[in-house]
Parts: sequence; C-alpha cells; structure tokens
Amino acid sequence: MSSMMEEAALPSVEEVSIARLHGLACWECGAVTKTLEPSHEVRQHGTNLVWTVSLCAGCRPPATS
Repeated sequence: MSSMMEEAALPSVEEVSIARLHGLACWECGAVTKTLEPSHEVRQHGTNLVWTVSLCAGCRPPATS
C-alpha cells in the first residue's frame, strides 16, 4: 500500500455505501465478491478522518516497472 495520502472531497456518507468507506467493497465499482487490495488512503477535507481505499484487480491501475 502506498504511504501517499491525498486530500479528497469525499461524498457524504448518504452517497457512498458503508462497505466502500470501510474498505469492504471496491471503491470504484462496488464489488464485494472480488479480491480487494488496499490502494491508498484519503483524508476527508477539513477533518482527521482517514479512509483506506480498496480496489479490485479490474479497477487497479497496471503496475509500473
């Protein structure tokens, strides 16, 4: 997992499933049955809330060598 943390304007909890917020579903496509890996962390602007963004293999960018 990258140690880079980016500031992001996260949608309100009403707009995002709790599974995505807790890394139990792919942040991009919402898959819950695929293997997920932590991608990076985001901090909600103006707060100390940090969320780990998990992505499935289909939504992860290709690895660079």
